[in-house]
Amino acid sequence: MTPVKTNKRKVNRSAAERKFNEKTILITGGTGFIGSKFIHLLLDRYPNIRIVNLDKLTYAGNLDNLADLACDNRHEFIHGDIRDPKMAAGIFGRVQGVFHFAAESHVDRSIVDAGEFVLTDVFGTWALLEALRGLPQVEFFVRVSTDEVYGSRDEGFFKETDPINPSSPYAASKAGADRLASADAVTCGSPVLIVRPSNNYGPFQYPEKFIPLFTTKAMEGKSLPLYGKGRNVRDWLFVEDNGRAIELVARKGVFGEAYNIGANDE
Repeated sequence: MTPVKTNKRKVNRSAAERKFNEKTILITGGTGFIGSKFIHLLLDRYPNIRIVNLDKLTYAGNLDNLADLACDNRHEFIHGDIRDPKMAAGIFGRVQGVFHFAAESHVDRSIVDAGEFVLTDVFGTWALLEALRGLPQVEFFVRVSTDEVYGSRDEGFFKETDPINPSSPYAASKAGADRLASADAVTCGSPVLIVRPSNNYGPFQYPEKFIPLFTTKAMEGKSLPLYGKGRNVRDWLFVEDNGRAIELVARKGVFGEAYNIGANDE
């Protein structure tokens, strides 16, 4: 995987503000772990931005992640489902950019109930892309995918040009949505950008994920569940670093392209 490098240098305000400031941005799945952190990033950086947060509030969504924004009139929460094309179309008419985080996102649950992943990740993305068509004021549509669409490899990094070879229903649903987004960019000229981050971690992550799961089980003196012999290696990316990279892709990415995001920290 080829990491997108980010750092904490001062933002080029002239370039960034032209892209985000004074605009209304739709974020799907904004009460989740990564989406809520991204909302905070945008509101901290751009004083005149407006955020529309569309979220179904599934088990992994938590409005407490945004409790500090209760009195911030730049943030608007809408309780809704991305799989509803009419709702999406109504929101798209008043935004200038989209960050699509909403997804079912746990491998184990995808094995038990793959259908829900197909409906949310694939059909839900289709519904959003349908709403996007014919709306020239929407300047970009960033689809947040995963590096798991590539499958596994023995050594080295995946590159964006490597073939997609998902190995779980979760990864397959993400790959299917990626292909829909790419096809929409080719067929309709939609301003689609795809990002494929590695494994995120950080504060307020839902406890089913690896790091909080092992931490809480260790604190409780319980056994730690490992797949196989426990020799699998993953790249771990701090959630705020991921947010900065996603913002960078939205500002400087080439429509129709996919961008891997990693920390080079296996």
